[in-house]
Amino acid sequence: MLQIFIIEKGEGRLHSEKQEFPITGPSVLIIPPNILHGFTFEADIPGEVLTVSESYLYTLCKDKPVLLEALKHLEVLNLPADSPIFADFSYWKEKIQEELFGEFTAKQLAMQSYFQLFLLEVVRYRNTHAQPEIAHENKALAYFRQFQQLIRETAQKPLTIKAYADRLHITRTHLNRICHTVARTTALNVVQDFTVNEAKKYLLNTSYTISEIAYFLNFNDPAYFGRLFKKKVGVSPGEFRRG
Repeated sequence: MLQIFIIEKGEGRLHSEKQEFPITGPSVLIIPPNILHGFTFEADIPGEVLTVSESYLYTLCKDKPVLLEALKHLEVLNLPADSPIFADFSYWKEKIQEELFGEFTAKQLAMQSYFQLFLLEVVRYRNTHAQPEIAHENKALAYFRQFQQLIRETAQKPLTIKAYADRLHITRTHLNRICHTVARTTALNVVQDFTVNEAKKYLLNTSYTISEIAYFLNFNDPAYFGRLFKKKVGVSPGEFRRG
C-alpha cells in the first residue's frame, strides 16, 4: 500500500532503511509500497494519511511516467509556513475524500483526476524545490530498490555483483557506494541478507533438510551455507529451526 501523509504543523523524523529524514510541518510525505519505515513525532501533531492500493495507483498512472516517478521514491516535502502549495495539497486531498465517501456521477473518473492532480503537484514541487542532498538520497534509494528487485528476480540464478551493476548500468564501485549510503553495508551483504532471509522461510515453513535448502539457494557446499547462516543470524540453521 502507498501512504500519503499530510501534516499541518509540528516536527518529527521519518526512519527508513537506516536513514532519518527531518519532518517540519506543513509537510507532505509519500511512502511507496514495501518500504519499511517508522516515525518519531511530537505529541498531538495534526494531520491525515491517505492509504491507497498499489495496483490502483499504478493502473491510474501507467501511461503517465511523470506521475509514476512520484510513486517510486520516498518523498519528504517540508513546506514553508503558510505555504499556498500546502493549501493546494489539502484541497486535492479533501476532494479525493469527498468522492470516496460520497455518491456522485462519474465518481471513479473524478477520483482518478484528483489523484493525478495531487501527484502532479508533488512532482512539480519536488523538481523545483528539492534540496540537492535529498535529491541525491532519493536517487540512491531508487537504485537500491532496483537492486533489491533484481535480487528477487534472479533468486534462482544469482548474479555476481558486477553483473547486478551492469544490469543497473552503473559500476560495481557505484553500486557499493549506493548500498553504503542507503543501508550502511556492501552490495554483497545485501545479496547475502536476502539469501539468509529466504533460508529462514524454508526452515520455518517447510520440512526440507538443511542440505536441500542449501541447494535450493544455489549453495554447492551445504557446510558453507551453514557457516554463512550462523555468521549472519548467530545460530546454525538447525538451531534456528528448533527455535
